[in-house]
Amino acid sequence: MRDDRIAVIGTALRFPGADTPEAYWRDIRAGRSRVRRFTRAEFAAAGVPAAEYERPGFGGASAPLEGVDGFDAGFFGMSGREAELTDPQQRLFLECCFHALEDGGYAGGEDRCAGLGGGSVRIGVYGSSGYRLYSLHSYLAHHLAAEAGSGDWMTAKQVQVGNYTDFTATRAAFRLGLTGPALTVSTACSSALVSVHLACQALRAGDADLMLVGSAALHLPQVSGHVPVKGSTLSPTGTVRAFDADADGTVGGNGAAAVLLKPLARALADGDTVHAVILGSAVTNDGADKRGFAAPGVAGQRDAVLGALRAADVDAASIGYVEAHGTGTLKGDPIEFAALTEAFRAHTDRTGFCALGSTKPAIGHLDSAAGIAGLIKAVEVLRHGIVPPLVNFARPNPALAVDDSPFLLPVRERAWPLAGVRRAGVHSIGMGGTNAHVILEQAPEAVPAS
Repeated sequence: MRDDRIAVIGTALRFPGADTPEAYWRDIRAGRSRVRRFTRAEFAAAGVPAAEYERPGFGGASAPLEGVDGFDAGFFGMSGREAELTDPQQRLFLECCFHALEDGGYAGGEDRCAGLGGGSVRIGVYGSSGYRLYSLHSYLAHHLAAEAGSGDWMTAKQVQVGNYTDFTATRAAFRLGLTGPALTVSTACSSALVSVHLACQALRAGDADLMLVGSAALHLPQVSGHVPVKGSTLSPTGTVRAFDADADGTVGGNGAAAVLLKPLARALADGDTVHAVILGSAVTNDGADKRGFAAPGVAGQRDAVLGALRAADVDAASIGYVEAHGTGTLKGDPIEFAALTEAFRAHTDRTGFCALGSTKPAIGHLDSAAGIAGLIKAVEVLRHGIVPPLVNFARPNPALAVDDSPFLLPVRERAWPLAGVRRAGVHSIGMGGTNAHVILEQAPEAVPAS
């Protein structure tokens, strides 16, 4: 029987307050939020006009990322000028791809495998960036537009090539010497998790021996604000409260991450360190079955979960944790909760057995990178056997009917004792209706060398 399981053998990240999975996990366990409101002094220092930040109601919050202006161009074979004209999101993505390879033991890329006598090995890369939401206040618009229009044809071309979102994955393939499939995925906030699904398909089809998957979302300037508008999904209080009764919207964050994937059987045979196992995944779209184009839908999300469970060949009753999309919006959270509940109810009538989590109260909404942030969190939950608290959660939104659902919302850390095998789901949705769900399982115990 064919083994379709995929191993996660490398992880790398740059998140607010954390530049390693270990630091990220420490923040998660501590229930720490890196989202904060900006002061008037910070607005002034960032160049926001006083006429703006002194307006009644003006405010802003985010989860800023440190060191975004630093980049070792020479290490990646780039000139300083090329790096300067390249979207910082693509620079972050490139760095995370390298570090994911490094974490997986493939820092030399395909050359390392050949050097060890491994023969021809192909590594592919699927990626995304937050350009679609980022473009209004982008690095290109704020810093490079004048140079692009300077009349210098070469500079203008470099600006275009350096900031075109379609080159996110292919730039990494070029700079890291990767010859497997390279493509940029764009499904808004579900881009990263959709990329994971597609990368698993590529591995199962034999298109590559290993796949890098990642995303980067960076909104510059990081210090910005607005006057709350009725109907906006942004939190006027600057706090994300996923699934909470006091939820009033989401807050943007900044970050990047990548994972290295490999067929489990091959990873075990090669002695790779396996962080977790992907059992199955699914991608759907809501179609017209929702209130509007930008609104989420129940049926499409439900079907993504059911599809992932079928692909994984597991029962929902065996899932002990779901890393939800969990944006903290009044309408979005109840719709997602209803979809997850419907999917689980197709398998089991049990209540209160599966914990829900969300990264967004802790590090903000990472746009295209939201799904990969959730995936890495779920990997850490499985590795450590600990369910962390849901940041900023006090009492459930009454629209959720939590008591009659399969789910619980943890207010404090909970041990996850090993009874059988730990499994988790990761859920992600994107504006426009593309939903993704991935089923993970804890890594198998390493077999001692004989």
